[in-house]
Formats: sequence, structure tokens, C-alpha cells
Amino acid sequence: MRYVIKRDEDKTARLASEATLEDLNRIVGTRNLALISDAVYRDTYNTPDGRRSHVEDQLAIAYQYKCAYCERLTKADIEHYRPKKGIAEDVGHLGYYWLCYEWSNLIPSCITCNREGAKHNQFPILGPRVPAPSFSPDGRLDLALCKAHTSPLLDEMPYLLHPEIDDPEFFFAFVLDPNGEGIRIVGIDEHDRGQRTIEICLLNRLELRLDRVERVISDFKDGVHGLLLELQANQINQTQFRAQLLQCIHLLHMLTLREEKTHTYLRKYIVRTAENFRNIVIPYIDTQATDIVLEAFLLYQERGVLG
Repeated sequence: MRYVIKRDEDKTARLASEATLEDLNRIVGTRNLALISDAVYRDTYNTPDGRRSHVEDQLAIAYQYKCAYCERLTKADIEHYRPKKGIAEDVGHLGYYWLCYEWSNLIPSCITCNREGAKHNQFPILGPRVPAPSFSPDGRLDLALCKAHTSPLLDEMPYLLHPEIDDPEFFFAFVLDPNGEGIRIVGIDEHDRGQRTIEICLLNRLELRLDRVERVISDFKDGVHGLLLELQANQINQTQFRAQLLQCIHLLHMLTLREEKTHTYLRKYIVRTAENFRNIVIPYIDTQATDIVLEAFLLYQERGVLG
């Protein structure tokens, strides 16, 4: 996951329309969930290359075309963060039907994180669950209290992290898989919200663990090993080797600023401290070069570029 700023003004015209608001008040007034229309929260249109969705388009821009949970480039579902029709942990709850068209409740999710044995209708919470919508004095839905970042919704303290509210830095770390199958994400917060998010969205499934290595570590590893081969072949000397090694580390650091890249938080995590770099990156480096690579990272860090 990465922290995302999604602007309210980027909400699609249809979601913001008076017609949609009237439809929403009809749903809320009757509690008839059959009236919820995916035509509204998808807002599809035709192109020569197939059907697209105005809502998906806007979410893709905010999330850099990545899944909100696993951070891979994907054709994402329009995911209702709070399920609109029923809660797995609360069979008596109708679901957050009043949030079916709420912009802060819509995020992009890949099929696996959302549907294939993962999140679906799961929404466990630490605090008191909001049982029903709040109304203004005129009897209409109070839209101000439908925002994910405001009370009473925020007071639920969902175990599932919201990318537009929760900064992953406070909830996640990374470790190598003990069986050599990639990089695992682990929860670190005292309330276990990070760990429960991992479990809800299956964020340690095998293809994700391997993808983290391939997308984040492999290019750096190949660059270092290429330099090592040049050194051994006397194509470069020790001074050139160290200088170019610093350039590899610089590139690794600069990629943390590229929000469109996959696994943004992992990229930032591995260069945040020497310990993180040692634990996650160094094990993938040829043993002949581990000491000099770590030494180069420490030198780069001392120059005040990192941190």
C-alpha cells in the first residue's frame, strides 16, 4: 500500500449530480438495496478499444493505475471500501448502503485482493460499528457524515487500512520469506490493523512475494553483479567500481520518488535505514560484493541524501 491523496473535485460528474443524489436518498429512504446501480458507480462508456468507466479512469489517475492494496499495475475493480451490501462479521448489518456512491468509499482493487478469496464483504472493526446513515434536519442523507475520514465512520477504527487515511509507514515492515520465496509484508502497529489488512487482502500470496523481488530488487542486483563482472574482467578498476556502485544506489533511491512504480512503500522502506537495506537487499547480492555494497550504501547515507 501507499498513502494516496484523491481529490474530491475529481469525482465524476455523474456521481456528483443531483440525479444521483436523488437516487441515493431514495435508496436510503427505502433501504432497498436492489436500487443500488453499478451504472452509477461505474459510469461506463464505449471506446474503439472496448468499454471503459469514468469512475475507473479517475481512480486510476489518483492511484497511478495500481491496486490500492497490493500496489501492482492492474485493471482494477471499483471496490467499495466499506461493503455496500452486507458485512461478513455482522450478519444483521445491511451493509453501508448509504455509501454506495460516496467518492471516499470507492477505491481501485485488483480481482485477487478484492474477490478471489480475499476481502469481498469482510470489514472487521475495533470500535463501534455505524448501524445506519445520519440525516440532516430536512430528513435527507447527511453527506458530510459519509466521508471516510470523518466521524462516526472514522471512529469505527477499521482493521482494513484506508490508503487515503492511513500512512503505511506506521503499519507495515518487510522481511524475507523464511523459505526463500520472496519478500513478506508484516504488520507492526499495536492494534494489529496492519496485520489484519495483510490477512484480509492476502498480501503475502506467493505471486506478490515474488513480484516484490522482481520489481524492486532484481534490477539493482543485476546492476551490481554486472559491475562485479566488469571488475573481475579488469574492465573497470576499484575506484570506478565504487563510483558506479554509488550510482546504482542513487538510482534505487530516486525510484522511491516515482509514485507510478509498483510497490512504492517497499522501495521507500529499503532505503530508509541501513538496517532495512541490510536485511532486505543485501541477501540478494553476491557474497563477494555484500560488504562493499553495504559500505557504499552507508557512504551514500552519510552524504545526507537518504532519510
